[in-house]
Amino acid sequence: MKRILMATDLSARSDRALDRAVNLAREHGAELDVVHVVDEDLPEALAAAQQQAAKEAIEAEIGRLDSANEVRVSVRSVLGQAYIDILDLADKKGAEIIVLGVHRFDALRDMFRGTTAERIVRSGHHPVLLVKDRVAKRYGRALVGVDFSVYSRRAVEFAIDLAPAGEFHLVHAYDVPFKGFLHGAETRRDVSEQHRAQFDRMIEDEMATFLSGKLKNAPRLECIMKEGSPREVINQQVNDLKPDLLVIGTHGRTGVAHAFLGSVAEDILKNPPCDVLVVKAW
Repeated sequence: MKRILMATDLSARSDRALDRAVNLAREHGAELDVVHVVDEDLPEALAAAQQQAAKEAIEAEIGRLDSANEVRVSVRSVLGQAYIDILDLADKKGAEIIVLGVHRFDALRDMFRGTTAERIVRSGHHPVLLVKDRVAKRYGRALVGVDFSVYSRRAVEFAIDLAPAGEFHLVHAYDVPFKGFLHGAETRRDVSEQHRAQFDRMIEDEMATFLSGKLKNAPRLECIMKEGSPREVINQQVNDLKPDLLVIGTHGRTGVAHAFLGSVAEDILKNPPCDVLVVKAW
């Protein structure tokens, strides 16, 4: 990873995202671009004043980070529309990841427009890291939702690039077909066991494929298979494992993570339990 773009709205929580972006840049020897977008519809004099104030505030915050001394950082404040200009700058700079902070929840705005993070994921092709927690250390434990598709494979590969020394817990949720139509505890148990055996074989095959690629570099890897909906299983594993990074794979056609999690991913982006990495396959 050679180029990171961090976008800040200067809110109270954006300092956590800036801190994480600086630390990632230092870990990977990457250059860091930090951008703040000022609403282009503001009066010219007010917009210019906000641009200058934002740039000075960002530079002051970077100056307080000891880790920033080892990182090449450029700061800019631009006029425009937040997600559009963030994506445009990411393309121009060749950024390999976009880092964002958790936004202030606004039910009415989010209903009609979506959060900035959702719009960036939906409209762009870059991996997006949504930072919730303060930086205490490098990412050490990642939980990755997988459905054995190209989307989740790409997510795992990128997560390993991001946190090469971390431990990875690959979580797959499944439901027993026609379970509701089965009568008798013994019948349900037999079918469930058959389904579990099929998934065990599938996981072995998929793990062999994974391990032939970048996953072979993961020092610790665990595959977790649980019966239940993705929402239930992900929430359960987040509570049990307490990961510092939750990883989601998505595709480019229908927005946020419908390949694996559907609306669950949208819920996660609105109320993340920890830092969240969203990766598109293309």
